[in-house]
Amino acid sequence: MARTRRTFITWLEIVLILVLGYSLLLVVAGATAGSLFSWFGFGPDESIDTEAVRDYLRLPYMVLGAVMAGWTFLMIQIVRGPLTEQSAWAWTFLVRSLSLWFVLDTGMSLVLGYPMHAVFNIPFAVALGIPLFQLKPSR
Repeated sequence: MARTRRTFITWLEIVLILVLGYSLLLVVAGATAGSLFSWFGFGPDESIDTEAVRDYLRLPYMVLGAVMAGWTFLMIQIVRGPLTEQSAWAWTFLVRSLSLWFVLDTGMSLVLGYPMHAVFNIPFAVALGIPLFQLKPSR
């Protein structure tokens, strides 16, 4: 059982490190992030896709990346410390935080008419949800 637990902890760490890398990419390469967002179908509408709009959007992409980097870094520390030590609160806080993100981000995307962004959230939710489900503390 300890081997399986270690596997799921490592799985979480790898996914979170990848998300941290993506977050830092948003910060240091805001223009590249804008291209990725457009490629995924949720960049600026063609009617307003100008150089000035793309320049402005670098700021929200960079701020988004900074917030995500801080959030992800905190989650990595919780996974490596309290969750590894089987603290029930650590699992609860991670699940609540990720659930709130998923519901708000996915719901907002759907309400605003960006279903591709909502679909984009699913792999992250699955990649983090499976190991968290397996690490659920027994009560």
